[in-house]
Amino acid sequence: MFFFKPSKSNNLKYRFPIIFMVLFFAFSFSVKSQAPGMLEFAGKATKDNKALAGATITVYRNGTILQEQVKTGKNGKYKFFLVFGSDYKITYSYPGCVDMYLIVYTSKLSKERGDLFPLYETETPFFETTSIGVRVSKYKNPFTKVIYDGKKAFKDDDAYLVDFMKDLIVDPVEQAKIVMEREAKEKAEQEKLLAQEKAKKEAEEKLKKEIEEKLLAEKKAKEDAIKNAAELAKLKEDAEKQRLKENESMESEAMRLQREKEEKAALAKKNKEIKTNYENDLLKMVAENERTVKQEAYNVKKQEARSNTVIEQMRRENDLKAKADKLKEEQQEKQKITLENKQYKQQQMRKLVEAAAFAERSVKIGNQKSLPDIKNYSRKEQPNVAVAIEDGLIKTTRTTTVTINKQLITYRKESYFWGTTTCYKNDIEINEATYNVEVSYYLSYNINHKQDQLNKSSKNDNK
Repeated sequence: MFFFKPSKSNNLKYRFPIIFMVLFFAFSFSVKSQAPGMLEFAGKATKDNKALAGATITVYRNGTILQEQVKTGKNGKYKFFLVFGSDYKITYSYPGCVDMYLIVYTSKLSKERGDLFPLYETETPFFETTSIGVRVSKYKNPFTKVIYDGKKAFKDDDAYLVDFMKDLIVDPVEQAKIVMEREAKEKAEQEKLLAQEKAKKEAEEKLKKEIEEKLLAEKKAKEDAIKNAAELAKLKEDAEKQRLKENESMESEAMRLQREKEEKAALAKKNKEIKTNYENDLLKMVAENERTVKQEAYNVKKQEARSNTVIEQMRRENDLKAKADKLKEEQQEKQKITLENKQYKQQQMRKLVEAAAFAERSVKIGNQKSLPDIKNYSRKEQPNVAVAIEDGLIKTTRTTTVTINKQLITYRKESYFWGTTTCYKNDIEINEATYNVEVSYYLSYNINHKQDQLNKSSKNDNK
């Protein structure tokens, strides 16, 4: 077994996304005596032109089967082996950086060429997800495709690589635009956060103030309760002392009589004061009752005056409403009369047009001197005319349907009560003069046909 290392001039070099690739090939003279061939895949992860340690490189066989996962060392390097006969998806990930992957195609390698042991080296730069110099969205697709079929050296899909790198680098103008959009978004988010913090702070201060007021109220109520309890205890103590003092005092009969006399005098004096106070209270009550009666009478008169004012106002409003309703009814009646006059005028005009057409046809028939030659006469199908009128409050629609030689022609005339008229032929707008000429022409046929039928029926009746 021997190894062949190509010269440096044969190395493939790219600025982006793969820095360089070096291929080594191993050949064996006996395929049966050696293990199946495999690819030694070695690489280096970098970030900002420095080796990146701790990056995760994962190998999936046929795109879904997890085969191996390695971490880059301090020098950013890693290595693993890929057995020929399958396609591999190799993913690159690092916290805060863009996830990337490439595809290695070896499934088309023939079994006869399975005795090769090449080495593939690459250097892969990592980019942060916030990078604006690189179009990060393109890394949703593989950043390169490596193809090896055993016929030639490993090669990248040049067309795919050119397409991938076409707009990968973001120009300075677009970078400036992205920076401005990002700064505007960050500013909006910052203002939103500041507003939320301000609202939260105000809510907290309001809640704190309410809690402080509640605590002060509770404290005051507690102090009032304690004060009332102390006063009640003091009153009870004074009453008990008075009772004990009265029980302990020994009074003589004279002193008792004197005390009773004094108590009677005090009682008489008190009764007199009570009587005087009662009389005064009675006089005050009478005066208060008179004042109350007068106040009530005044309130009644005031309420009546106010009620009369409200009633008068309501009466005026009802009168105004009645006048408005009457004016509205008169206006509606006027519009109705105008519409009826308009419809009557249209009906009369229609009758005049029909009569004129009939008279014109009658004159033509009367002026005919000789009968036409019937030998070469071919009967023309008479048009069948139907007229439908739809009267509405705003619009009157007259629809004339003409059937001739299995052909349907529809004329429609829309007349609005304010005087506007629009004419249509087969839903295509035409002027009113054309409409009148064509409709009059077909109506004359219809009138003559009806007249002929009437004449035939009258002849049959005479017979």
